Amino acid sequence: MQVHMSPVRGFGGLRSRNRSLPRAGRMLRVMVAWAIWLLVAGCASTPVDPGDASSTPSVIAETQPDGTPVPETAKAIEPTVVSFEPPSDPLMGFNRAVFAFNDVTYRYAFAPLSRGYEAAVPQPVRQSIGNAFDNIKMPIRTVNFLLQGKFRSAGIDTARFVVNSTLGLAGLFDPAASLFGLEAQQTGFAQTLQRYGSGQGTFIVLPFYGPSDLRSGSGLLVDYLLNPIPYLVDQPEATALNVFDAFQDNGPRVQQYVKLREQAEDPYLFMRDLYWQGELRNAAYPEEAQP
Repeated sequence: MQVHMSPVRGFGGLRSRNRSLPRAGRMLRVMVAWAIWLLVAGCASTPVDPGDASSTPSVIAETQPDGTPVPETAKAIEPTVVSFEPPSDPLMGFNRAVFAFNDVTYRYAFAPLSRGYEAAVPQPVRQSIGNAFDNIKMPIRTVNFLLQGKFRSAGIDTARFVVNSTLGLAGLFDPAASLFGLEAQQTGFAQTLQRYGSGQGTFIVLPFYGPSDLRSGSGLLVDYLLNPIPYLVDQPEATALNVFDAFQDNGPRVQQYVKLREQAEDPYLFMRDLYWQGELRNAAYPEEAQP
């Protein structure tokens, strides 16, 4: 089960556009090779069984059942747990160590800073900042839609980028949705791997990101290579922008984590099982499980 903590995406970057492209090419070859290995390994692994779909609507996932984003704060969120048998956890020793690091980071740094940020910056301003980051990261979605054979979705995402970059003032606003009915759709390389039959692989806890699996972890790395920010902005500004993007995007979820943690006798097992139950729900209701 999981409270989904969005990744700290796009760390790093290269000094200049000309020097970044050859290095990015080498990184891309390595990541594609790794993704192929994970695809083969994942296909051979046992996927999560959706089980009885009638029991899954009460499971908390990364979005609410109606597809709306996770609420601004965690005040109205209460976990509802259903019984299930979690998959094996062969990396438990490593996972617990990383989980302990994340736990301290979330409770004593990330959550207090996020609460202060929400108190100081009005919600409409935060929404516009998030819109701008989402707009500039269009290649992540469009390329993955193309790889998945979802050409209509790729076209909609491209059209949204053109409209919002112009009428929407560099993406600060979303006239593509409000004026033209072009609603945002989300995807990433993890969904591309899933599209071609990759299993999830074993459970793993990633630094800062939180509960994940091999398929999702590999997707984060490939999505980073498609993030334009490190190629458009020199260091250290590129890293600062990506860290701020992750901070604003993940703040409500970290606050949700802190609240849920208080109800757990063993926070690691609680969050692990919450992650897998979220995956069960998403497998049973794929249309509601948009990332």
